[in-house]
Amino acid sequence: MCHVLKITQDVELNGTLDRLFLRYFVNVIQLPDAINYKEAIAVGKNHEPEILLIDLNLNDDNPYAIIKELKAMHPNLRCIFFDEKESFQNIQQVMRMGAIDYLVKPLKEEEALTSIHRAIISLNQVSLLEHRVGKDSQTNNETILPMIEYIHNHFHTEMNLDDLANFMHLNKAYLCQLFKKEVGMTYVAYLTQYRVEQAKKRLRETSLSLGEISEEVGYTDPAYFSRIFKKQTSISPNQYRQTYKGDYIATTFYAKV
Repeated sequence: MCHVLKITQDVELNGTLDRLFLRYFVNVIQLPDAINYKEAIAVGKNHEPEILLIDLNLNDDNPYAIIKELKAMHPNLRCIFFDEKESFQNIQQVMRMGAIDYLVKPLKEEEALTSIHRAIISLNQVSLLEHRVGKDSQTNNETILPMIEYIHNHFHTEMNLDDLANFMHLNKAYLCQLFKKEVGMTYVAYLTQYRVEQAKKRLRETSLSLGEISEEVGYTDPAYFSRIFKKQTSISPNQYRQTYKGDYIATTFYAKV
């Protein structure tokens, strides 16, 4: 799961990108959108963006100054740039900044999908694009999306592989093989990552105790939850809360289908 930050004042571009994430990249977390320097830096300070989608046409703000400051906070940030019209000068500038891609508006869906996919893969993370746009995409969608939806609707329970297999009316072995092939990780790994992301949100957004958060994300034993959380993030839940709690704007997890 990776975190994406969009910076644009273009309502049409923003809406198009939202639809692409919702339809094709269900394991992406969209951070709060920004429309100017102040908002972008605030999101960068309160969150951990890994992919930046930035419009070079920002009124009254220098997009390169925004990128420079965000990259100082997040050195591995992957950037995709959007421009009103093709500019050789801008192309040179963004390439010097290590751009994943430079796209000219109006946005072409296929180009945007390819660029976002490349950005996710460059982070050594799983992109769900392949199973959505491949030759068997309709069949895969009909099988995989209900699995993802079931996990998102039941992650807070003590759900297990038997529950998912019964829901899907599939053999467990076949389900495991299919899930790993299409999603790129095992069912257990996906469920664990989703639970940890939900826990992060509660740690930043609420004052719930660790025990309460543990129960809300599907772990009855707070100590076990803490071990899982630290294994996934390299820090304890308390350390995460101390580091990232603040004025939190709720994020949207675009894996909801």
